[in-house]
Amino acid sequence: MSCLSTYEDNPATYCETDQFPKICILPAMARASIHVVTRTADGSVMMAPVRFEIIEAMRGLAPCSVAEIAEALDRPADTLYPHLRRLIAIGVVVEVGQHSGKTRPSKVFDLVADDFRPSFRGAGAAAMAEAIDQSVRSMAGIVTRASRKAAASGRFTYDEHFKNVVSKLENAWLAPAELEYVNARLLSVKRYLDARKGRRAGELYLAAFFVMPVVRKRGARATRS
Repeated sequence: MSCLSTYEDNPATYCETDQFPKICILPAMARASIHVVTRTADGSVMMAPVRFEIIEAMRGLAPCSVAEIAEALDRPADTLYPHLRRLIAIGVVVEVGQHSGKTRPSKVFDLVADDFRPSFRGAGAAAMAEAIDQSVRSMAGIVTRASRKAAASGRFTYDEHFKNVVSKLENAWLAPAELEYVNARLLSVKRYLDARKGRRAGELYLAAFFVMPVVRKRGARATRS
């Protein structure tokens, strides 16, 4: 856990102690439950694979330092600063204070919301489709990277006694009501996982969900009744 400076009466106060040498105390900010992303350009910034990973890591870590994010993602901290600056510029990440480090204080960052939802204003169908495709491809890339690292480190267990990886690809014909049922079940799983982001018990897992229409140039058409 990081030792985070807290806002008291005066946001301009400086605390000078051995533990916190001249650390600026900033006002605390309460996270919103949902932040609606209304600009396609902002969505594109967020959907870059590394930024996607940063946001997801911060949902469980923040408020946190860049060093903590780097440790969670197993990436060099120096490579994350440009991505954080992009996320700050679009109002998704904010600087909330500082905490002490081994040699000097480090900045502490937080997300503006617990979760994010796209609702692009004035975006046509083509722009929305492109944004969705970018999001799916970014998530697929994150899953690929995680799988390669887990395989290379011998972390996969798949035997009759215990399996720590589930990989399924299914095609199925779904009516609108049946698709809603599937979406609701996946949302329930997401909420279950969200409730366990902040704790440090067990092992860290990655889950990704994709449900989308399948397009075939020939064949695979529904039977007309």
